[in-house]
Amino acid sequence: MVLGLEQTASTFFFLDEGADSGDILSQRDVPITYEDTARTLYDRIVRVALQQIEEFVPQLAQGTYQRIPQDHSRANYWRKRSKQDGKIDFRMSSRSIYNLVRALTRPYPGAHIEYQDREVKVWKVREEEVHLPNIEPGKILALDQDRILVKCGDQAVWIEEHEFEHLPEVGTYILP
Repeated sequence: MVLGLEQTASTFFFLDEGADSGDILSQRDVPITYEDTARTLYDRIVRVALQQIEEFVPQLAQGTYQRIPQDHSRANYWRKRSKQDGKIDFRMSSRSIYNLVRALTRPYPGAHIEYQDREVKVWKVREEEVHLPNIEPGKILALDQDRILVKCGDQAVWIEEHEFEHLPEVGTYILP
């Protein structure tokens, strides 16, 4: 799942020897909004998939379904995701960090940072516009109750839901 795109799809395939390589039985576009998280998008895809099942099961039973061959020249493949893929690097843009965190939030394993030799899960961030071009990424700019404002490659993000045991101090750095 890649959040940051404008849409994804709910697709059912006929099984064959490959991974998702059979003919398409049903496919529907599913919009992705800026506010979506892995959970909200997952729930939306499930609702669309249930509608699709209601439509194509009777067609399967009656033998009136249509098989749509895939255009394999347009296919892409991705390696198995690793733990490193979920690591936040504050040299990234605030939008990239926002998208990474919302794509990996619950029910998935979560994005994380490494701070003082510990892995700290980050469940929610919010982009914040700042004009601090001479401040290095990873610097803690402010604390507000349990939230942490961190400078990114371009702007900043508020870390709003996290698993810090002790909040870092303003002026310290979260380095990659």
